[in-house]
Amino acid sequence: MESRASNALSRELGDALRRARRSSAVGFNALAEELGWSPGKISKLERGMRGTSPLDIARYVGSLHADQATFDHIMELARELNTGHLVRKHELAMPDNLRALILHEQSATVIWAYEIIDIPGLLQTEDYARALMEATVGEHRVAERMIRQRIFNRPLPPEGRFFILESALHHMVGGPQVMYEQMLQLLFRGGVRLVSLTIQLPASLLSAFTFMTFADHSPVSYAETGPVSVFSDDIETTDRFRRACKDLDRVALSEEQSRSVFARWANRYDRLREEQREFGGEALA
Repeated sequence: MESRASNALSRELGDALRRARRSSAVGFNALAEELGWSPGKISKLERGMRGTSPLDIARYVGSLHADQATFDHIMELARELNTGHLVRKHELAMPDNLRALILHEQSATVIWAYEIIDIPGLLQTEDYARALMEATVGEHRVAERMIRQRIFNRPLPPEGRFFILESALHHMVGGPQVMYEQMLQLLFRGGVRLVSLTIQLPASLLSAFTFMTFADHSPVSYAETGPVSVFSDDIETTDRFRRACKDLDRVALSEEQSRSVFARWANRYDRLREEQREFGGEALA
């Protein structure tokens, strides 16, 4: 098959192939020689920029002597039809180990993230994430969320444009101390804007979403519903979420106005934590 524009599914498949090759003992050139393929074909396949048959994918993985679980996972991706929508299951409200999410966050140039109930995962403090996930899931899930945030520590990080519906500030997670520290995080980080509860929300902003743009391929939208996440890159969905981003930019408070609100909430949670220390027991926002 000839070169083509990549899509969310082909990039996830290419990522799985590349990780399988790198974890094997087979070198890049040795693999190309064994398969009788040019290095360019393998490179494009691993970047999602070239299609091939499931039989060729099976030959590729077989040449790596991959384990059965790796083989089965890659062949499932190879047989999946590209509908413009990837549906991926995960633990409830914990998509942090989804490769489709990780690889797109890592390659995005701009990430628009809008949340209506909680603070966006890429902005959460460690204690907030831990309290949100609850102790039953284990520390590794908290660590996965913190690792996702490292994309902003790179020399050329993506631009983060974060929007939070004001109701998320009312939602006490982990108690006043955790919320106080989370408000400070929002206060001192750039690119965070608040959507006030005093406005009538457009229909496009009634549910949370993430919209990512890239330098070398079309945008991808991401929406999470409980234990399922959907990644979309078809034109109709992309246009709808692009309009939603414009709605966010139109109705949200400015960064300066938002910082003033975060500061007020930080002061409120500061008072609540002091009351809790003085009188004991639970404090209510």
